[in-house]
Amino acid sequence: MGKTFDLNDHREFAALWEQVAPFTLTSPERGFALFQGVNAVLDNDLPGSFVECGVWKGGSAMLIALTLKMRKANRPIYLFDTFEGMTAPNGNDVDFQGNSAEDLMAGSKGGRVAELVKAAAGLDEVRANLETTGYNINAIRFVKGDVKDTLPITHTGQIALLRLDTDFYDSTLAEMQQLWPRLSRGGSFIIDDYGHWQGAKKAFHAYFDDGDHGYKKPLLWRIDYTGFGGVKLEDRVEPGIRRYDRLPPGFETPDLARLFPHAAPQNPKPVKWPYLRKHVPHIWRTDSRDHKPWATGYASAEEAACLYTLAKQFAGQRMLEVGTHFGWTAAHLVAAGGQLDCIDPDLHLPARKVAVTHALDNVKRQVDGAGTYRLWGGFSPDVIEEVRASEEAPWSLAFIDGNHEDDGPRQDALAVLPHLADDALVVFHDLTSPFVERGLYVMRQAGFSTRLYNTMQILGLAWRGDVAVPDHERDPNVPMQLPWHLEKYQQTD
Repeated sequence: MGKTFDLNDHREFAALWEQVAPFTLTSPERGFALFQGVNAVLDNDLPGSFVECGVWKGGSAMLIALTLKMRKANRPIYLFDTFEGMTAPNGNDVDFQGNSAEDLMAGSKGGRVAELVKAAAGLDEVRANLETTGYNINAIRFVKGDVKDTLPITHTGQIALLRLDTDFYDSTLAEMQQLWPRLSRGGSFIIDDYGHWQGAKKAFHAYFDDGDHGYKKPLLWRIDYTGFGGVKLEDRVEPGIRRYDRLPPGFETPDLARLFPHAAPQNPKPVKWPYLRKHVPHIWRTDSRDHKPWATGYASAEEAACLYTLAKQFAGQRMLEVGTHFGWTAAHLVAAGGQLDCIDPDLHLPARKVAVTHALDNVKRQVDGAGTYRLWGGFSPDVIEEVRASEEAPWSLAFIDGNHEDDGPRQDALAVLPHLADDALVVFHDLTSPFVERGLYVMRQAGFSTRLYNTMQILGLAWRGDVAVPDHERDPNVPMQLPWHLEKYQQTD
């Protein structure tokens, strides 16, 4: 007869288990399997986040966090739960003895069993428990709601370890459908109640029996009477992302999408530019009239709303845009009341100039309080002096979204800097590029305050004088961690 599991044989794990045991219903064997899974991910440098569905009081999540902390690793952890108890069971949801979950939750085996099956724990309680681990709480995302609703709209990115513990058929099947394609090759998975709840077991097999997705059923091994786990052996398939537009709280939009019928949503995956954040689930658009061999995207709807809201405080004042493309961001600056100078080399092209003129004239006709504009065909920084000299007033706002390569953004910033008002704001688009960051750094060295908005492509703000810069609330589906070249900017959203 084999030896039973003895915590004394695993001292490192035992110290962590003692801390988390009061907050979990899983066995030490299943806890040890999870501990080994986390370490295997780190030992093999497997990329991805850690995802748990079915959290209860957070004990297993605490074990993940403590193990990561012990290994000095910092990975995103996603915790999906209603934080109000189990979702409604169906006819598949019976335990290994044939008792229906519905009857058990109604009290057929007593109140204690009913409460254990319901497994209700509030979000505040779970968060407080996770905070006791000392792990970076900002790296933990708590996603509240039925997983059938929350999983399709939550972008976890690639998953290194997946733990499923929602017990019932409908939720487990939804988890397999949404999360199995995101699990990395070599990633570990644990189905906590595969042996106890028949709904979880049936859902696991139903997913693979379907077969349309092309995945083969993996080998399972038994952890204890109910917990089963395994390793995904097949290559990872890039999951589809449900993309959407977002308006951040506290910001406004003039809703100009109707004026840009040629703005077409695109799949960013084939784009070769290395700084496009393809994994951010915001809609990325290009213009169907643009026939260049490379794709130039519009600012996201969120970024346009940020720009519009920031610009409204400068209504009636002179503004500058470097890089106009087909006029999407220019339209928001004009709608905000700006007296706008647009610089773009493609404005030398008759068709492009007509397209931008048409869009901005529509803004002037349809938006109350809209400003004016002038179009300048030329390269920045070459034409900056000429454009500035055309009127006496300096620029109160500058939006720099031109050449993103090499020294271009820095040169644009240096050229614009002498021509800014005492109270002035400069906004840079695509701070994901280290070249664009050089432009923002010019402003910082000149004494401007700086801030980042963590949008799809990251906006960089620099200002001086009497300028209002509202706080920006990051979309929870946008990565919290910023690129390395932006670490010097401590004040972010």
